Amino acid sequence: MQHVEPQVFLIAKTAPDYQQIQGWLDFIGADKFEIPSAESTSVGSLLVTLAGKRCYLSYQTGLNLNVTKVRQDLTAFIDNILESAHGSTLEHVNYTFALENVSRVFTAEFNRHRAGIAVSEGSFRYIRFDEHIDYWIPSSIQESAEDSPEIRQAKADSREIFERAFAQMQENYRDLLQTWDYESLKQFKEKKKLTSLFRRIIGMGVATGGVWTGNLRALRHVFTMRCSAEAEEEICYVASMMLERMIEAEPDVFRDFHKENGYWRPKHWKV
Repeated sequence: MQHVEPQVFLIAKTAPDYQQIQGWLDFIGADKFEIPSAESTSVGSLLVTLAGKRCYLSYQTGLNLNVTKVRQDLTAFIDNILESAHGSTLEHVNYTFALENVSRVFTAEFNRHRAGIAVSEGSFRYIRFDEHIDYWIPSSIQESAEDSPEIRQAKADSREIFERAFAQMQENYRDLLQTWDYESLKQFKEKKKLTSLFRRIIGMGVATGGVWTGNLRALRHVFTMRCSAEAEEEICYVASMMLERMIEAEPDVFRDFHKENGYWRPKHWKV
């Protein structure tokens, strides 16, 4: 049993095919539109711009006779996308996160965001916990210099109760393994059946992990809902780390998020 910290890894993103993009633009007659290089813009900025401009054939003047002026600056174009809530264009770009040392408390809430989100979570039906049942100490009971003596003591007592509960959980799990002579089993289907049984005594605070993929629109919605003071503390903590990674990866799409009193808020709430 160990105390752990949630970890966020940004492991994949949509990859544009520049040759096919050029062929497509040539086909529709957008011969004057210069495709930004991979070095000069992010994947999201590129694909959101291409999708948005296709809606109006606004790559250049003359392509759509109703369009007499086009925005050349991608940042300004995406700002207008966000302001006008043309959010469907954000759905063409996916980012994939590996999240580790998050609890079932976190995943139970995070997995409710199904629209635009793909989920592959660690399965307790297959994963054994006889080695260790790790957990994160919630922020609400971590030490703080600002605490009064009464709060400091209550937090210390709470951490001790957590420690005791997880130690008992670990002992109970090992007792079940011995009760069923688990190590002598040869058939995987028998092991799986018992592992499925044993998981019922594991609390929601146990550390787990998995892979989550979301499109930019879905991720904006998640961060808007879960990086606020009203969100559950762990999901806020992890979602805020994810948002910081996305601000770095896709500044044009996420630059309107700003911090107020320690929590993230977007300028554009619904896109």
